[in-house]
Amino acid sequence: MIRFSPTETITDTFRTNELNPVNHKKDHNGRFYSISQSVKKQLFAGGGLPKEYKELSETLNGLSIMVRKPAIELITYLNKTNFDAPVTRYVLYGKTGSGKSVSMAHILHYGSSAGMVLVHVPWVPNWVRFPKDCTPSVIHPNKYDHPIQSVEWLKHFSTQNGPLMQKLELKTTENYAWSKREMTAAGSPLSELIDLGMNRAKYATNCVTALLGELKKAAVSKRCRVLVVIDGFNSFFSPKSRVQREDKSMVLPTEFVLTDAFLSLTRNDWNNGAIVVSVDASAHPSELRESPLPRYQLGKQGFEHLDPFIPIEVPNYSEKEFHSQIDYYIERNWLQQPKARTERGRAELSFTSGNHPLSLMKLVAPY
Repeated sequence: MIRFSPTETITDTFRTNELNPVNHKKDHNGRFYSISQSVKKQLFAGGGLPKEYKELSETLNGLSIMVRKPAIELITYLNKTNFDAPVTRYVLYGKTGSGKSVSMAHILHYGSSAGMVLVHVPWVPNWVRFPKDCTPSVIHPNKYDHPIQSVEWLKHFSTQNGPLMQKLELKTTENYAWSKREMTAAGSPLSELIDLGMNRAKYATNCVTALLGELKKAAVSKRCRVLVVIDGFNSFFSPKSRVQREDKSMVLPTEFVLTDAFLSLTRNDWNNGAIVVSVDASAHPSELRESPLPRYQLGKQGFEHLDPFIPIEVPNYSEKEFHSQIDYYIERNWLQQPKARTERGRAELSFTSGNHPLSLMKLVAPY
């Protein structure tokens, strides 16, 4: 057991100077590493950090992520991947608030540092439960587009991958006809496809579909390596949405063009990439939150879509991780009560929070 006297000073043993996530391994478990403001802006300006975590990092004047066992396990797998084999699917699961989204943020930083093209969906339920606009597809009969959110996603993709995409100089492999007068010809830079979608919301959803298909082909032909990261993946298979037709009947997520596009990308019929998704009870309606396990959260259709996959549990904090988190809060002057430096005070925080990351964050906030 780690013991503290009432007057013990906190050292920086809860930090690591290894800032490149490609190099993170067991030795770094339970330690925080800092992410620069420029990297934060590049990777997370369009989402990817839980709201509470993002707000706290801004309050504490700096983004730091704890290197935890699930991310270490995933990084170890990715570093040993045979990219000539079909893509491996990894499914992060655990209780809501256990740290899945933060672990995925860690993996996003890994992918960026490893020179991979990022295909990142920060939170699928935003398209299902909080649609900004949903209209009948201009191309696919009986399907529905998300024009505004597709524009936002293309901007997010462009921000995350801008410098890398310029370097790769990827081009389209087929013609795309948007109307009788507008088309994107084969051999055009992918940036033209992205720009069209960002400037013409009407075509944005289909530009997303085309972009994902082109990235898949580019990976197979070894022109780039792709990392797919999707948070709240089980929401694609939700039995409900807040999108309605004119007759007030519900549009299911399986009727979204974006769903088809990302389900196509998460099949293992391509190589030179990796797929990391999370399943979370909060991505489903309240009546479907009995178990955090992938089989329950994905349902039969979602489970069969991803099978085979490697499940990775994101549990509550270990004792070491708990003490590192408390040390971090103290160092940033977020947790100022003297008793937090004592064994008894920490035991109380551990018992009250159950070592649950989100509960601990909320518990120390009023201190």
